[in-house]
Amino acid sequence: MMNRKCIFLAIISVLVTFFSNRTATGQPVTTGTLLREMTDLKRLAEQPAHPYKYIQFSSYDRRSTSVNEPGWFGNSDGFGNEPVPGFEKVLKTPDENGTGEYLIAEVKGPGAILRLWTARINGKIRLFLDGSAIYEGPAHDFFWKMPEKLAPEAFPVDYRDAFRQFDATYFPVPFAKSCRIEWIGDLKKTHFYHVGIRVYEPPCEVETFDPARLSSYLPRIEEVTEIMRDPGKDRVDDPTAVTPFEAEISGQSKKELIRFSGSRAIEYLSLKMSGGDLNKLLRQSILNVYFDDSSVPQIQSPVGDFFGAAPGINPYQSVPFSVKPDGTMECRFLMPFRTSARIEIENLSEENVRLRGGVRVAGYDWTEGKSMHFRARWRINHELKASNVNVTDIPYLTAFGQGRVVGATSILLNPSPAPASNGNWWGEGDEKIFVDRGTFPSFFGTGSEDYYNYSWSSSAIFSLPYCGQPRNDGPGNRGFVSNYRWHILDDIPFTDRLAFYMELLHHGEVPGFAYGRMVYLYSLPGLPDDHVQVTKDDVREQTVPEWEPMAYRGSNGYRFINAEELIHFGSNIRTEEWSLGAGGKIVIWHPAFQGDKISFSLPEDMETSNSRLVITFAKLPDGGEVSVYMNGNLLKMNGEEVINLCGPHHRVLRNYNSVPFDLKKEGGNELTVEYVGKAGNKKIGIDFFWIKNKRLS
Repeated sequence: MMNRKCIFLAIISVLVTFFSNRTATGQPVTTGTLLREMTDLKRLAEQPAHPYKYIQFSSYDRRSTSVNEPGWFGNSDGFGNEPVPGFEKVLKTPDENGTGEYLIAEVKGPGAILRLWTARINGKIRLFLDGSAIYEGPAHDFFWKMPEKLAPEAFPVDYRDAFRQFDATYFPVPFAKSCRIEWIGDLKKTHFYHVGIRVYEPPCEVETFDPARLSSYLPRIEEVTEIMRDPGKDRVDDPTAVTPFEAEISGQSKKELIRFSGSRAIEYLSLKMSGGDLNKLLRQSILNVYFDDSSVPQIQSPVGDFFGAAPGINPYQSVPFSVKPDGTMECRFLMPFRTSARIEIENLSEENVRLRGGVRVAGYDWTEGKSMHFRARWRINHELKASNVNVTDIPYLTAFGQGRVVGATSILLNPSPAPASNGNWWGEGDEKIFVDRGTFPSFFGTGSEDYYNYSWSSSAIFSLPYCGQPRNDGPGNRGFVSNYRWHILDDIPFTDRLAFYMELLHHGEVPGFAYGRMVYLYSLPGLPDDHVQVTKDDVREQTVPEWEPMAYRGSNGYRFINAEELIHFGSNIRTEEWSLGAGGKIVIWHPAFQGDKISFSLPEDMETSNSRLVITFAKLPDGGEVSVYMNGNLLKMNGEEVINLCGPHHRVLRNYNSVPFDLKKEGGNELTVEYVGKAGNKKIGIDFFWIKNKRLS
């Protein structure tokens, strides 16, 4: 029998463990505390009170085992019929219907599911937390609708858009002891997935997610939703407490904008530039930010690229960054410093640059071993040959020390002559992020766009709180393309080293490819990395080269006819020089009234049955609405009878596809575009036509 002294010591041990679990993090981890983290930028600037790591499970190609082995750049990662199932383990081999059971993830110890993503997935999911079944149902609902599927009465539809960001879902699901996720489905069907899980170092007190208690977090859900819907809104008590600055910087010179001393933190930075060609000046003006008298800047980047939407001004809103239509660029990441901070601009162009902006600083108590510097160091490679054969891992950042990743951007020039996404897509390659001393990536993805939370090489311009594509010139994914992703809830801590890569795997051979990128992170002072100072050659002026569309992959079997070759010009129809347009030109039509029409006579050598048509239109800020007719018959384009060609902030090219149709055998065939929008000073831009018929298929 245990004596009283042993019992007393056992009780003390239990109490010590209990209180250490709580005090290590200040409070237990709950769904509510994790919801707060979704919009809390300040917490990212300090080492967590209780350490954790963040890991990703995905359907990456399991033939990728080592850079020294032939499968390292494999791309069979969820399309179906993979040579090796893309799961941690086969639990039950497929039955006569092809349905098997597979392990997606298994974690022992305290943690939380933070991010789910899929492009498309069949089958069912089983979720077990602490050994108890929490969910069993359609896999696509688990990845895209999981919180409201678990507790629909407590999760009104109004909240969904804040937590579903394109094809990713961010909603924290904590667990105290274990997490297990199983998939039941047919390997022959699509089954892409990412599952991001935070794993706490024990001991750590975590309150396991309980669907029955979700309604108790509705106030916090409402708070997060409000911020996510307007992430650029300044929510400080005194938003006017900003120190303004204004400067003119001559070509080939640098100037200090502002300097601070003492233990403080920059919590807001805004910049607006004016001068000549902003696309060029925003790239050739370098932002340098030095903290605590560092010999090298912790932040070094072209001004426009730092704010995540280069080249040029591409408006968007996200939690840490915004770019406004008037050109004002804002950063809300907290930037603590122990003794000093100074911001300078180096103008590498030959022109004078004018800029103004403001900085808001707050009091901050720097704590050694806990407080971290904000870092962002840009790099670019010009004149790459993107390829579907000679694939390579593009290095984003290698660093040694302690810190956490909080974001990444890709800013590309993709001069592919293929006009379709299925042909000019640049992002088949996967993210590969090595954390600490692991020799295999802690994050091995399934495609570059999947890392950025979208899928299927979408050309959509979008901005969401954690991810976006503020620029995509088109058609397809041609021209300048910029993507961002912020790791706010799903930050990636490292305690020893970090190596961040992204495969460059293109649909075809494309010389002249340029790849700019940046990783945003916090680190303890003195972090060494592989940054190289930005040079004048790095920020050379970039232009999209003149081109003519090439039939390849998704455009194979089509013939291309520039719009100016088929139209009769008049007072309201002209050609305009435009580098994005085929042959450097585009037809611009100013419709005079609603119902106004222009017509194009199609070539006489076309076969007449089962033809297809694609029109590459321009979307313009002053664009309007049109309908398309073939020989007087309305054609649905991309499934719509009316095409809206207004893009609020951008001049881009987009493809519109018809259903199959038959042409007249005699008498000629006429394509008509009718303006159906409201009367006004509108422009309709038409670049070229694609015609597909049996002879070319």
